[in-house]
Amino acid sequence: MKYSITGQMAGLCALSLLLAACGDSPADEAPVTEAVAPVEEAPTLADAVTNAEGPFAPKDDCGALYGFDSFRGQLRRAITFQNVDSLAALADPAIKLDFGGGAGVDELKKRLADDPELWGEMGDAIALGCAAQGDTAATMPWIFASLPDGTDGLSTYLVTANDAPVLASADAESDSTGTIGWDLVKLAGDGPAADSEFIEVSTLDGATSGFVAEESLRPVSSYRILANRGDDGWKVTAFLTGD
Repeated sequence: MKYSITGQMAGLCALSLLLAACGDSPADEAPVTEAVAPVEEAPTLADAVTNAEGPFAPKDDCGALYGFDSFRGQLRRAITFQNVDSLAALADPAIKLDFGGGAGVDELKKRLADDPELWGEMGDAIALGCAAQGDTAATMPWIFASLPDGTDGLSTYLVTANDAPVLASADAESDSTGTIGWDLVKLAGDGPAADSEFIEVSTLDGATSGFVAEESLRPVSSYRILANRGDDGWKVTAFLTGD
């Protein structure tokens, strides 16, 4: 392809005008935007479970249940993407939602719209393992169906960390008397204050006691998912908290 002298001159003129309009001095240069460090996402309960070690670390007893892995995968995706229609399709039409008569898919949708944090509660329940009851029933998290006999579900917590510090008082600066990991603890004293960051607890055998950060404790009676397999496959039959 050939270029004419006239065309080249026109191009040079146009370039000159462009440089003049934008400015060629340092003061006229576009400001340099500083690189923004990526925001680190807070660790999730699923992250903590990955390398969990302790007497009550989550287990998965449901992998061998017919069709359960596929069902759980679909359930996990629905929760991850907060897809209410996909979740509804995996729920029993009469899904139980509380102990006061709350039930049904429409009520589930309403509660998720009113309180989006429930999506996280469902995700945590799945992350904490699964207990099988026979061939057609499953409970998530695993611990809810695996409590030692005589355990009071309303006053018992699961430590959700490998090395949660046990402190001498309800103060982050107080001395640590040791650590506790993936064990069950019960309330000690009068129970936690409403705004307390630390809860006084002791292990079920009483061998270890002290204050543990609330963020490392999950009530065993907290939200759980119950699922059953019927003629139309696996369905979520209950999403409950309390005892």
